[in-house]
Amino acid sequence: MPLSPERATPTGAPQLDPEGSTLDGPTIFLVDEDDAVRDALAMSLRAAGHPVAAFASARQFLDAYRRGGPGCLVVDMDLPEGGAVGLLRMLAGAQDILPAIITSRRLRWNPPVGGLPRGRILFLDKPFGIDELSRLIRSALAMASGSQPGS
Repeated sequence: MPLSPERATPTGAPQLDPEGSTLDGPTIFLVDEDDAVRDALAMSLRAAGHPVAAFASARQFLDAYRRGGPGCLVVDMDLPEGGAVGLLRMLAGAQDILPAIITSRRLRWNPPVGGLPRGRILFLDKPFGIDELSRLIRSALAMASGSQPGS
């Protein structure tokens, strides 16, 4: 599904998380088909202070996503219907610069890089801790804003 300008919202526009609270700051878009993993990560990221919008599929994410606001995509490599790489290629084709973290058990052997935007994608091997994911989220957001992590 191509992203279109009418799906865009103004930069910095508040977003609602799935639990209904208004979020300020960059939203972490979490896409994982495994309910238990997605729920545990969303809860842990929220507890770490990150606004989170969680989705069970790339389609759900694309249907809800509005371009323009700051954020970071955390996506499982093995999503159905094209996987993380297919989703990222769709975003890149729509000129979307949302930084992403791809998670997978298979990355250390064969990280996918062909056809993906350089400098906007980080990789994280499973299993991982929430502190490690939070650190990568800060790095991804800093890359997107052109600043150094922690500045």
